[in-house]
Amino acid sequence: ERIAAAGTLAELRVLLAELRRFRVLDPACGSGNFLYVAYREMKRLERELLVRLRDKGEKPDRLVSAISLSQFFGLDVVPYAVDLARVTLMLAKELELAEAKQTEEADGLLDGEKPLPLDNLEKQIVCTDALFTDWPKVDAIIGNPPYLGAKLLKPERGPDYVKKLRKAYATVPGMADYCVYWFRKAHDALDAGGRAGLVGTQNIRNTNSRIGGLDYVLGNGGVINDAVSTQVWSGDAQVHVSIVNWEKGRVGFPPGPSSTADAPPESDAQSTSEGSRETRKPAGGTPTLPETFRLAFQRGDSPESPWEVFEVPTINSSLSIGIDVTSAGPLLANTKPQRCFNGQMIGHRGFLISTEQRAEWVALDARNVEVTYPYLNGMDAVTGAELNRFVIDFEQRDRFQAEAYPTPFDHIRITVLPVRERKAEEGKDADGKVRPHHKAFLAHWWRLSFGRPEMLSVIKLLPRYLACAYVTRRPIFMFVSSNIRPSNLIQVFGFADDYSFGILQSDLHWQWFTTKCGKLKGDFRYSAENVFDTFPWPQSPTRVQIAEVAAALALRGLRREIMGKLGYSLRELYRTLEEPGANPLRDAHARLDTAVRAAYAMPKDADPLAFLLALNLDLAAKEERDEAITPPGFPLLDSERPAFVTSDCIRVELAR
Repeated sequence: ERIAAAGTLAELRVLLAELRRFRVLDPACGSGNFLYVAYREMKRLERELLVRLRDKGEKPDRLVSAISLSQFFGLDVVPYAVDLARVTLMLAKELELAEAKQTEEADGLLDGEKPLPLDNLEKQIVCTDALFTDWPKVDAIIGNPPYLGAKLLKPERGPDYVKKLRKAYATVPGMADYCVYWFRKAHDALDAGGRAGLVGTQNIRNTNSRIGGLDYVLGNGGVINDAVSTQVWSGDAQVHVSIVNWEKGRVGFPPGPSSTADAPPESDAQSTSEGSRETRKPAGGTPTLPETFRLAFQRGDSPESPWEVFEVPTINSSLSIGIDVTSAGPLLANTKPQRCFNGQMIGHRGFLISTEQRAEWVALDARNVEVTYPYLNGMDAVTGAELNRFVIDFEQRDRFQAEAYPTPFDHIRITVLPVRERKAEEGKDADGKVRPHHKAFLAHWWRLSFGRPEMLSVIKLLPRYLACAYVTRRPIFMFVSSNIRPSNLIQVFGFADDYSFGILQSDLHWQWFTTKCGKLKGDFRYSAENVFDTFPWPQSPTRVQIAEVAAALALRGLRREIMGKLGYSLRELYRTLEEPGANPLRDAHARLDTAVRAAYAMPKDADPLAFLLALNLDLAAKEERDEAITPPGFPLLDSERPAFVTSDCIRVELAR
């Protein structure tokens, strides 16, 4: 744009001088592809400038290409990748020299670079861990940092590395994705007016990753000027990615939108298939911020899925169109007492036994029913698979109390104890000490890794509990019998009543869920901290409204009826909602949504997310003033609860 706007030799010369000083860094360069493209593009821009200068009558001896490899820098932790990147850049130079000679527009232009001798790029492309080294000062930072979720960081890099990382970046949440650290350091490394463009996991716009990265960028003078919210990665990694381009604030430029500011309503976002935008250009060819920014979405799970592109006044840290709900905080009424839990993490498959094995144990000793329970995972819940596995759960029993059940205890001693001893030995730190989590697992080797006693204390008091798959792409909630233990792939809610089911199954909760949650590929991950703890429940529903929401039990009845007639699983049934045409299930959900909106006293024309955000902020303010608010769950007296607790749920008839 600046080249096109420049009208004089002087302006073109200034631009050429800037371009020849322009430095580019890829701090996760791999084999150098991003640097290769950057070099070729900068040579193209220089050639365009030289042609404009020639057309303006510039002297021939000044029409010399001077973009060089010395303007490009790369960092990577893999020595072989660094060697490849150096070769890649040298190839870029050779190819550019060859192509320039064959370009008609380059007639009369000279190239200041020579084929030989080959460039020594040892100071340009360096083998080092970018997160623990100083970066060269550059004008642009580009790249594709490594994709690694927070839970995989310790197994992949080791506990010592994670400890060092957390110490160096103490303000980045521990559950942020690995790539977030590159976003943070890139922004800090830029001078005012510098630009960055990085590819990250799509989780960079969600929860802890957003807080550690894009929230920080926008809160410290950054302006996101072009972004892809979600895109199917075309490479080998089975992930969805986000691409974010931003500029660090410079004098006279307004700050970026903060993470707490509302994004423009969708009605204010103009959709376009081309993604063009108008930019104001003052005299001299120096651009200001554009009037709108481009935000793109790929809707689907394959690289060929369709795209939507919007022109928006600002791009928020959630990379979202519509209301930005990142400012919604946890409500005390939602967290105390705790009602939302992740299921049990067993830690070793030795804790699982078959139905037949469990029956044999019970035949040997009837008391074994006290420590063996049906086990439900997320896939079983939505596919309707028969629950044919049991989990050995000694709960909080000490060693001698557990040994009172000799058959299951000896089974764990044989299958689990040796593995935990081996892992404790292999996982010792540099000083030879057993790491805390290995020490804890070994100290109670007969127990599940995370048995969730706080969850059990809640669901044991209920005839059934509410659940959904921890990772899901469809709003499917269900009741589960309390004698079934949920896996860590189940999100558990300590409610047994039909009213609570109706609220959580509603479209209002689903919209809040999908906006606030983390993402895994194209699916959503339920987060108690970010979804349930912040979700405001109806504050003053009438008895009639409560009953109408609880009538959602008819929805569950319809689900059972259709599944029984057609042999559908829940997952197959809900897939039909993605197809056009009349659908009784869709109608039943619409009736539920109408009832839930009435319970919230929500105006018909209200934006759901804007309404819920305002309610969250209002309730948070009331809690600050020590005013009581209506907490999650059944809102009437306990004496009235039994009328709203029906008996349908996932259950297993236990052999005794």
